[in-house]
This record gives sequence, structure tokens and C-alpha cells, in this order.
Amino acid sequence: METNAVRFRKATGSEWYLTADTPDTTQRYLNQLGFLLPAERILATTVAGEGNMNLALRVFTDRRHFILKQSRPWIAKFPDLTAPAERILVERDFLIATTENRLLNGHSPELLKADATNFVLLMEDLGEARDLSVIYQEKETLSEQELTDMLRYLSILHQLPAGGFPANRALRQLNHAHIFDLPFRPDNGFPLDALYPGLARVARPFQNDEKLRAVATELGEVYLSDGDHLVHGDFYPGSLMSDKGQVYVIDGEFAHPGRPEFDLGVLMAHLMLAGATTGQMEMISTSYQPPEGFDTALADRFCHVEIIRRLIGIAQLPLTLSLDDRQKMLDAARAALLG
Repeated sequence: METNAVRFRKATGSEWYLTADTPDTTQRYLNQLGFLLPAERILATTVAGEGNMNLALRVFTDRRHFILKQSRPWIAKFPDLTAPAERILVERDFLIATTENRLLNGHSPELLKADATNFVLLMEDLGEARDLSVIYQEKETLSEQELTDMLRYLSILHQLPAGGFPANRALRQLNHAHIFDLPFRPDNGFPLDALYPGLARVARPFQNDEKLRAVATELGEVYLSDGDHLVHGDFYPGSLMSDKGQVYVIDGEFAHPGRPEFDLGVLMAHLMLAGATTGQMEMISTSYQPPEGFDTALADRFCHVEIIRRLIGIAQLPLTLSLDDRQKMLDAARAALLG
């Protein structure tokens, strides 16, 4: 059986398959890249964050620390699921596009170097910034300032022209399957009971609802169509960090020219999954400034599909919801989509 390192080399032509437990390889790679200072030595490499898609390492040297991110021709968390390694180049382009905007450039880690040949980005380490995925846990919540900054960020991002930005079609097709198609199929093979006991039984009516599947299919076509605005494409707490009230946006590999309603709908869904207050949900209409032609009803539909796929899809969240809570949220989302 081939190792992942061999698979990576055959698929990409790159000899540099980097991992957390091979710091010597990382040292050699960064030396040949010309990134390390003379005599700079790596002391340790650790996994940075709990991301699904890519390898992300925090690299400590005797001079500094930084983030090294490498994409594979598969999803890091699920090596049997293929994904385009070129997604890292889309993330590079997204970082460039947003840091060129003076209103957005303080909300991204600095891009230190990009190596397209080996599918690597080297970026600023945000250090003590907290991963906003903590808001799924009880007693954790967003501050008003954090939510305001997130909505302001989207308001500005969605005004940026998307002309010339990569269509990112291969990754969008993969994302489409896991949002709008597979969660609504009884034959998807997802080990739902292993993810949460009893979830397979709860999911069954949604997997066999032809009307619901038709609505999801229609929304999926909208998602796949190109739009006039630059969207992040994965704007949820796992792509957001905060340090002393300053919000940072990371993981731009899903970015594409699309519909801004998708970004806002995804954010709305995750606020609801995290138990946001009524006041926080109301802030969306007051703090988000939509571009011309924005369709609020479409954003709502994207929101409800995202709730369903996060509850009965493979991309699970660290939720504290009981099975009954999940059932109620699923029922409410289906009613909203079919109502």
C-alpha cells in the first residue's frame, strides 16, 4: 500500500511532503526555498488548529515562529476524499486581494511567501488569537465587537469586484456535493451513528425527502453559478480568529466569484447552531451592508441548507446539542425551506 508521501509525489510531482513529525524535512525544504535566515534552525513543528482541509503547522525556530500551510490532492482529515491541491493558490490570491484593500488588510495574517510548485504558503502566526470555533461550546459567545467586525468585513468584501479572480470550480464542485447533494441522499455512506449516536435515525427522513432534495439541488445550482462579487466561501467560526477584539479571517481556499448571499447565509447558520441571542441575529440586518441586488430570501435558504448539512453531513461541528436539539433544528430548517 502506498504511503501518503508517495501518493503526494505521484499526484503533484513535489518531493516535499511535509508533516508535523518531520521537522528535519521541513528544515531542508525551507532552506532550499531560501526562506530561513543564515544558520536559522527549526526547534519544533506542531499542528496549528483543527482544520479539515490542509496541513497547517506552527513552526518555531531559534529566531521566530510562523505558520506553514500545505495542501494535498485530498482532504487532510479524510485522505480517501480527493480535492484539488491548487486550492492553496486560491487562498494565496484571496490573501493578496484582501490585503490590497486598506479596510480589510488588518484582518488577515501577513503572507510571507507562496510556493506554488510545492503547494505551500508561509504566513504570519497569529499567536494568542482564539479560534472562534469555541462559540459552539456552552458559556462561550461572540462579543458584540467581534460580530460587528465580521459583518463589516463581509460588507466590504462583497463590494470588491471579482473580475479575474479564479473560478475555483473544482473545489466548488467538491463543496457543492457535501452541502447540497450528499447529505440529502440515503446512500451517502456517512457513518452518522459513529459521529453521534442516534443521528442516522434522525437523518433518515431528510435523506428520503424528495421535495427537500429538489430545493437543495436548486440552491446548489445557484451556488455553482458565477457571480459578480468576491466571496470567502467558508465564512464560519472555524475560519475566524480573534485577538483582543480584532477579528482575523483565514482559510480562503474556497473563495470564488459568487453570490454574497452564500457567505451571509453560512454565517447566519453557524450563529444559530452556536445558540446566538436574538439581539445578535438582529445585528445582521443592521451591521451588514449588502451590495446592490442582494437577495435576503436567498441568504435565508442558504442558511437553512447549511444547518441541515452540518447536522447530518460528514463535516460535523463540536456542538454541545443533544439529539433532540438537533432534531428540532433540522425540523425548523426543513420547514423554512419548504414553507
